[in-house]
Amino acid sequence: MRRRPLNILGALPLSDTHATQPAPLRRHAVAWALLNAAAGLVGGLTLGWGPLAAPTAAIAGLGLLGALLGAAAARWADRAGRRRWVLRGHAALLVAVALAALIPLYRIGALAPPGEGREGNFRRLRRALDAAYPYFELKGVDWDAAYARYAPQVAEAETDEAYWSLVARMLAELNDGHTGVTSPSARSGLRTFAACRDLDGTIVLDRVGATAQAAGLARGDIVLAVDGRPIEEALAAVPAVLAGGSTPEQRRAAAADVVLSTRGEGLTVTVVDARAQERTVTLRVPDDPPPPPPAPQGPRITGERLPSGLGLIRVPSLGDRDLVAEFDAALDPLMDAPGLILDLRGNGGGNTFVSDRIAGRFLARPFTYGREHFRLRLPQRGWRPHFDYRVTPRGELYTGPVVLLVDGGCFSTAENFIVALVDAGRATTVGRPTGAGSGNPLPFRLTGGAQARFSTGDFRRNDGTPIEGHGIAPDVPVAWTVDDLREGRDPDLDAAERRLPAGPAAPGD
Repeated sequence: MRRRPLNILGALPLSDTHATQPAPLRRHAVAWALLNAAAGLVGGLTLGWGPLAAPTAAIAGLGLLGALLGAAAARWADRAGRRRWVLRGHAALLVAVALAALIPLYRIGALAPPGEGREGNFRRLRRALDAAYPYFELKGVDWDAAYARYAPQVAEAETDEAYWSLVARMLAELNDGHTGVTSPSARSGLRTFAACRDLDGTIVLDRVGATAQAAGLARGDIVLAVDGRPIEEALAAVPAVLAGGSTPEQRRAAAADVVLSTRGEGLTVTVVDARAQERTVTLRVPDDPPPPPPAPQGPRITGERLPSGLGLIRVPSLGDRDLVAEFDAALDPLMDAPGLILDLRGNGGGNTFVSDRIAGRFLARPFTYGREHFRLRLPQRGWRPHFDYRVTPRGELYTGPVVLLVDGGCFSTAENFIVALVDAGRATTVGRPTGAGSGNPLPFRLTGGAQARFSTGDFRRNDGTPIEGHGIAPDVPVAWTVDDLREGRDPDLDAAERRLPAGPAAPGD
């Protein structure tokens, strides 16, 4: 009895007629089977990864099943002479997948009709947030009423810049640091003389530029007025596009950061200095402003051993996969330190692929630290209704005690990182409440070339607590004083060292 040749999977024989065909025709049949098996594999993987949000093993199983069914369809089509039907089936599958991707993308505003005007763009933005924004209830915002207030103003806007400003103001009402407008002119031409800091209601100079220093201003000077307006009025006048945030504290901090900025020729500022002297100085933009300072060289994540023997690693960002290697390089020489301090202050976030891998150096077993819920299933997230965040142990583990320095500048992915270590019982926090943002935002193109973005994910810790609007309260609160700034002290670091076994004893202990 003549043996029949097997198909590509070695299980489904081709028809008897193919066995007697010339080699070119047999190769054609094998290629046809390969094509159908590949189409079935893609379809099975897409089904498992997308609408079903299946586990990895199940996705692989569905892909294999799809490949088997595709090869079986090829065999049936050859025997029955129905290749056209198989082609139609595969075409229908591809159309279904395309629609499953395009429809949600259109709903979130990723696809814009050509020649769209400002009013149409505004309506589409409203529909996008209606479909995907997860925090209306949490924020307590009447979105329909907000849209109704701004729609007539949008109709009267005469320029794209005016339109962007209106959108920024409306989105600012959501009080969401991940939701707002990034326009080409948001910071264009903005000259900042100094960045200020809010210390328990007092606005104090923090980072002082060369022009301000030349005028006699110094770190720790208390700001009373800007251009003759009391400081509180000046803060309130900062445009929404420059002062977004998820908490009142974060929005106030953002406004303080740019309140001594101008697009004009200069401004006046009234301060009280370290000698308790009140004075008003004029700051003018130089005719030939110096070039911006060069970008810092070397690694962004750095480590050192403190005089107490404790390790200190500064982690200013989590936005690049190269940072994992930088963190490892900083941690490895400190593996024998009796305690470790991770300075996350001002870390605005980045990517959980980075933060979760860094956290893996501190956990002895896998740990799921929260789940993000989506109102709208999107193809770029595998059409999943939710996503679990999980840390997996990686490399040599640091097993000593860990303290995290945190403040209102810790935001987004940085807060995921804090939650992972705190809820796993591996770290204590010192400082001030974090910025309270976890929106997993997506972009929305505005008419005229600007771009908005809005939150789409509602992250919850294992106990159901959201980060958005709540943040993470430190285990050890620390309040800075004006004298701390003036004298160069770091009370956060002092408090962290006192929490660790090898740190210096607290005064009076």
